[in-house]
Amino acid sequence: MFMHVFGYRLKCLARDRETVFWTVVFPLILATMFHFAFGQLMKGNEAFSPVKTAVIDNGAYRRDSFFRKTLEMLSAPGENQMIELTVTDEQEARRLLEDGIVAGIITVGDAIGLTVSQSGIDQSILKAILDEYAHTSATVTGILAKNPAAAAGLLSQLGQRRSYTQEVSFSNAAPDTALNYFYALVAMACLYSSFWGLRNTTDVQADLSPQGARRSAAPTRKLKVVLCDSAAALAISLGEVLVLLAYLALALRVDFGNQLGYVLLTCVAGCVAGVSFGTFIGTVVRKDEGVKTAILIASSMAMSFLAGLMFVNMKDIIARKAPVLAYINPAALITDAFYSLYVFDSHRRFFLNIGLLFLISALMCMLSALRLRREKYASL
Repeated sequence: MFMHVFGYRLKCLARDRETVFWTVVFPLILATMFHFAFGQLMKGNEAFSPVKTAVIDNGAYRRDSFFRKTLEMLSAPGENQMIELTVTDEQEARRLLEDGIVAGIITVGDAIGLTVSQSGIDQSILKAILDEYAHTSATVTGILAKNPAAAAGLLSQLGQRRSYTQEVSFSNAAPDTALNYFYALVAMACLYSSFWGLRNTTDVQADLSPQGARRSAAPTRKLKVVLCDSAAALAISLGEVLVLLAYLALALRVDFGNQLGYVLLTCVAGCVAGVSFGTFIGTVVRKDEGVKTAILIASSMAMSFLAGLMFVNMKDIIARKAPVLAYINPAALITDAFYSLYVFDSHRRFFLNIGLLFLISALMCMLSALRLRREKYASL
């Protein structure tokens, strides 16, 4: 009997084309848009190319031997080369800048100036180099003014840089904040399983739909009907999330790590939370189906936003400012579960997220069951 009711319910849900579009086609469209928007950020760090720079060969530049030696050191061929230097006159330098051959022009006068035609990474690198040089020069000048005897030792140590911090890595995975957008997208798709849970509650309550009235009059026990409906909703929602996961991993090359079993467990936990959430709203909120759908859409998008779907840093902001929200938001738990698999070597944080997802799902299922048990219909 279970498989009979389950099979028919699965067919009924699969024929709901509107819900199928929003739960599987819409996330695929968003994934494609995310790929075009953030694809360049996920290609990894490419080999650094020295910034092409022009410096005007004037009297001030020739007299400033320390600055000339600094530029020569930065432009020396090798793995530490930062700039590719062209020393020329002002007219030629401006032509190179206008033609886009160099990123900026350095001018030495009373102060060292930088001329650029646009903003970008190369221009920012040049500005950072000149800012550090100006800061170092001012520091050296101040020290020598107070203690001229320190000149020999100070000048010999200018090229040395010491680091007083230690980099600690939790795994061999390279940090990639762009991945969080795709993880949050999968979390949104899991929460969209709530539409199937809402559809089930509508079709099982006699006062909400003709289908509910007919099914309530059937001899099958209501508990069995609810379990079959929930299993069908979970099966179709999990299938849709797996389609999205395969598209992200195989077509768009989004990295979910090499722990496929745990990734699938996360999808299952997310879909269970989504179906449970839809069932909870469908049974507790005593309004028409349009209002319930609006509540599901608004709450799902709000939770996805807090998980970093629209603004990647929002998840970290919530974790710092309102950590309670991070622990009760299913979208944030799903996203964090994926990211913990990608970043951390241990599974402590992963299982914490999964455990909280199942706990929240169980709580919503209990409240939904209590609400459904109290419903009685008059026989006419």
